[in-house]
Amino acid sequence: MKKIIIILTALFLTQINVSAKDSLIFDFPNEGWHKVMSPDGVASKKCYVPYNQTGENYTEMLVLSEKILKNNDISALSMLHRQLGKDKNNYPDIMPEYVFQDMNDAMITWCSRVKNTCTVQRAFQGPQGIIFASYINKMPHYSQNIFGQWSNILMNIKANTSNTPSKNIIELD
Repeated sequence: MKKIIIILTALFLTQINVSAKDSLIFDFPNEGWHKVMSPDGVASKKCYVPYNQTGENYTEMLVLSEKILKNNDISALSMLHRQLGKDKNNYPDIMPEYVFQDMNDAMITWCSRVKNTCTVQRAFQGPQGIIFASYINKMPHYSQNIFGQWSNILMNIKANTSNTPSKNIIELD
């Protein structure tokens, strides 16, 4: 009986270690972006701000995260809609606009004039789950084309499927 419990425990621990974490290939728009703790305390979110900003005092932030789903029938677009529902609770004046909306890869932009915040959000299917990439700007200059620049940047994020080491790899939890 002891041997069976030890074998089952070993198999269980092996299964935990086998579950792979996805990694992303991403190039920051300029040097100096650095990782900070998530403002909401969620350790699985990878948050980055420009060199002169912190996690508590930022105007721009890039947030990368992944949701591992037990039900594979849920699409990236559905998950983006769920996130948008949460955003509408915090920013009731937003009017989202889709950059593109494929079931497995969708991107939206929105601004809140009341809270002076704009964001670009993308959700896409990764090898292990749905990957979210969000750019948040808390001091947007509406004359700037932040949506065009950051939409292009977020569109170029890809899941690293080759396991090739590179300086621009971000590991997700």
